[in-house]
Order: sequence, then structure tokens, then C-alpha cells
Amino acid sequence: MTEEEIKRTAQELLKRPYVMVIRGDPTDGYLAKSPELPGWFTAGETPEEALELLRDAMALWFESMLETGDSIPEPEAWSEARKAG
Repeated sequence: MTEEEIKRTAQELLKRPYVMVIRGDPTDGYLAKSPELPGWFTAGETPEEALELLRDAMALWFESMLETGDSIPEPEAWSEARKAG
């Protein structure tokens, strides 16, 4: 894959229904993570900032996985739909 194809594919992956969890408060800040994707989280001063940073981190993680040829887990919602279908 070319770099452009990797970036385009990563953006398409971001459109999938991955669970994104944001927790925190205005005093301590907010943490955001996607429990379906292993090993990292982001933090922000507002829920919106935490979510934006999470989406950026997910895109970079997707790009890295695509570059190395590693597998990317599907969102739980897709896995459940395939089992039911």
C-alpha cells in the first residue's frame, strides 16, 4: 500500500462503529479510550478535546497497523451483526 492508500484506509476504519469511552470531570480532565483497540488512551481538558485526540490516535494506530501488516480488530457491533446474520 502507498502512504496515501494507508491514510485513506485509516480514515475509512475510523468510520466503523468502534466504542469510544470518555470519563472524567472539568477539574481533573477527561480520559478517552476505545476498549476494542488495545493499549492506549488519550486525555483532554474537555470531553470534545479528549474525543478529538482519541480519533487522531486511532488514525495513527490504524496507519501503523496497516504499514506493518498487522491485523486490526473489528468493532464488536460488526462482529455481533455477522454472528446474527
